[in-house]
Amino acid sequence: MSELAVAPPRAAARGLSAKVSLLYAAVYLHYGVFGVFVPVWLTHRGLQPDRVGLLISAPMLLRILFVAPVTGLADRLRRIRELLFLCLAGAAALMAGLSLVQGFAALAIFFVVFSVAWDPIPILADAYAVATVRAHSLDFGRMRVWGSLAFILANLGGGRLIDMMGIQVVPGLTAALLLAPLLVIPFLPPDRHFGDPKPSAKGEWKLLLRDMPLMLVIGATSLIGASGGLFAVSSAIHWTAKGYSAGFIGLLSGIGIASEICVLWVSQWLLGARSPLWLIAIGTVLIIVRWVFMAFDPPQAMLVPLQVLQGCGIGILAGLMLFIAQRVPVHLVSTAQGINAVALGVIAAAATAGSGYLWQACGSLGYLLMALIATIGLSLIVLALIGSRRGEPAWSAESKATTG
Repeated sequence: MSELAVAPPRAAARGLSAKVSLLYAAVYLHYGVFGVFVPVWLTHRGLQPDRVGLLISAPMLLRILFVAPVTGLADRLRRIRELLFLCLAGAAALMAGLSLVQGFAALAIFFVVFSVAWDPIPILADAYAVATVRAHSLDFGRMRVWGSLAFILANLGGGRLIDMMGIQVVPGLTAALLLAPLLVIPFLPPDRHFGDPKPSAKGEWKLLLRDMPLMLVIGATSLIGASGGLFAVSSAIHWTAKGYSAGFIGLLSGIGIASEICVLWVSQWLLGARSPLWLIAIGTVLIIVRWVFMAFDPPQAMLVPLQVLQGCGIGILAGLMLFIAQRVPVHLVSTAQGINAVALGVIAAAATAGSGYLWQACGSLGYLLMALIATIGLSLIVLALIGSRRGEPAWSAESKATTG
């Protein structure tokens, strides 16, 4: 069977696209509550901010250990859909019991265990979406955009509900939202029906590591993403210190999210038949421009157009997903997502950890270092663009021989 399946009728393709869009919306609902209100809930329980930071950062750090084995198992079994279901159910069950956990040591153990189930969720969702893009040429950006919209909806609606019922509802509300995708997943076609039905062979994932353009792109996008670490850590603090109102800072955040939604909606349409690496390269150039301007502490009026450039980051993510969809066979897309998650986790954790020290030492001039990191990423994309034009990846024929 051909690796790239024959495209289904237009109505069937629209139906599958709608289902994956609904999956993204359901998966990202809980992030609108978890990311904002779980730290507040922990503070309400009496934990100091430094300890709250340690607990919340645990999943990001432990992703390095837990995600790759889970995504590799999903490919070996050809059961991305089923493992996503199990991870969501496990994370929901654990979150429902969070209120019963007492003391920092117990909470630390809880978040370690929670990470095992929770960390793979977005990676497996992306892997399933990329498999549909690979097999049926669906529009990744227009499916993924519903995750961003659901995040905003949950953030606003969750905040109102918490205002009415109190901060103590946060664990239960988060658990309930984690269950939402379980209503969608049974209606999705099994990923083993996409492309070649046989699972990946044992050790076949190592062949991905020998695909130099793929590794260059994963390394590059991880560096480019990590270049935003200083902004994430210091921007709101800096703007508050300059006297900007909370309303204006919130407006800037909303402009950034709106730009991401717009980029997701049009990215694949604008790209056309060109390589997804062009989407990454153009987005990276604009990110470098953004960090250079930020380095000179721009006036308030200039922050609005600079926030519009936030959408470039999600455009780079879309470019990465499309590149994986084009280059990696269906039975290895989850493994490729796991490799990417590990690379991003290592680089982003290092960048985030060092950003506080960088801001203290250099202030806004630290953005010049962020621009340099993004420039290194751009150079790797150029190398990958040159390497990818040489045709089929070197491991492709070997993979066919291994699994054939």
